[in-house]
Formats: sequence, structure tokens, C-alpha cells
Amino acid sequence: MRRQQEVLGVFDIAGIACGVECREEAFWNLLSPRYAEFASDDIPRLRLRVEVTAPPSDDVAARWSGPFARIAGGDGVLSIEGAGFRGEFDERSGQGRIAQPLDPSPFETFLTAIYAGRLLRAGGFFLHAAALVDGDRAHVFFGPSESGKTTVAELVREGVISDEIVAIRREGDQYRVSGVPWRGRRLTAPLAGLFRLRKARETSFTPLAPVKAVRQLLPSVFFSRADAAEIARFLEVGGELVTRVPCYEMRFAPDRSFWHALPRSGQGEKHALSV
Repeated sequence: MRRQQEVLGVFDIAGIACGVECREEAFWNLLSPRYAEFASDDIPRLRLRVEVTAPPSDDVAARWSGPFARIAGGDGVLSIEGAGFRGEFDERSGQGRIAQPLDPSPFETFLTAIYAGRLLRAGGFFLHAAALVDGDRAHVFFGPSESGKTTVAELVREGVISDEIVAIRREGDQYRVSGVPWRGRRLTAPLAGLFRLRKARETSFTPLAPVKAVRQLLPSVFFSRADAAEIARFLEVGGELVTRVPCYEMRFAPDRSFWHALPRSGQGEKHALSV
């Protein structure tokens, strides 16, 4: 990590360099174990300044209701608010700030929202999924909580990009899968296939028609706002992806046999599955 007197750290997240500014050494110590692998010499396209504040009082924490963080936005500005933290990010200039206690969670929640919006506008998205590399290709396994994302990662163990969240972005005629510092490794590989997980007694793979594949993906996508415009944008982005990348429903038993039986077709062809 950067030395204490250097208040700017630059990290490559899904191919987009982000500069993080903070004068508190304790904050860098929190980030170091996960973010050091993502350090970059690129010129930052995004910048986020972190101002470390005192933890919220018990009264403030008790009065806060609802989710851990409320994300909102309008007129090109994304905001975050929670018990003891608040931030804003100007999506046009790519610069923002967050005032928060010494805790990585508000910072990482805000980064997730910032990058979710940036990726979606560029033709990609964040997906609640596990991703595993086999050779030089990535296989992505998605579904709701308890569907088996962590299970498949633990069963295979090798080549795990993440067991929780991955970035999928378009590169020419292909799509690339990348990890993020807050839940993954700095691994990246072309996307070979998408698998909607369902636990079962036996392993089987059923191809998903494009319309059904997009519907299955939608609940696992991270949005910065989840408004009508973002959902419409994902339907466009996802609709294009599922014509280029094979998608399956994967019913699997809790053993490693699914990994050997996995369909391993490559990219580059449009997959003509009927609706």
C-alpha cells in the first residue's frame, strides 16, 4: 500500500482506475489486505475522498431505521446515507467524497453503487454471483442467497475469482469477468458461460432461452439506483449478452461432479436458442 504521507491510492477495479484519497493511516491499514492486489499505476478515471469521522453515538445508531445504507441519485449525482456516514459522487466529473467512521463497509457499499452505474452505462454490470476460471475461461454461477454460489466455489477451490460479486463487461465481441477488492481476487478472464444455480439430488444442465435468461439474471444484478432507466438499460445490455454467451439452468448435487460435467463452449458465436 501507499506510504502514509501519500494520501492517494489508485486501484484497478473492473478495468477502471479509481483514486482513493484519505489522510488516515488506520484507514489504509483496513484496506491493505484486500486492496493491495488491485493497486494500479494508471491515471484515475474516478476519485473518491474519504474523511474519517467519529463513530455514531448509540442514540444516532438507534434512531436509524431501514437498510444499512440508502443510495439515491438524481441529476447526475449519486448519494449515500447511513447511521454516521454520508457521501456524494458526481457521475459527470467522476469525483466524490464520503464522511464515515473507520469502517470499510460504507466505503465499499458506495463503491459498489458507483461502479454499478458506471459499468451499466458502458455495457456491463455487477452480478451477485460466483465466478471460477477453468483454463483461460470464466464460468459464472448466479442465483439468490442460498442457491449455492459459495458452495460451488468451495467445492472447486482453484481459480476462484469471487464467491459473491463479479463485474461483467464487454470487450469487443467478448465479455470479460473480473473480481472486486471487497469480495474477490484480481483475476480476470473471458466469459464462457452463465449458470443459474438450483440445488438438486443430481446434476443437470438445461439451456435457457434468451428471454428467460435475462429474466433470471435481473434479480441478481446490482444497480446504483434500480430506477426504470437503469432496468431498461440492463434489459438492453443483458439481451445482447445472452445472444453471445450460453446460459443454462444448472441443477447440482453438493459435490464436485458438476465441474467435470460443465458445458464448456466458447464465445464468438451467437447462440440461437428459441424463446
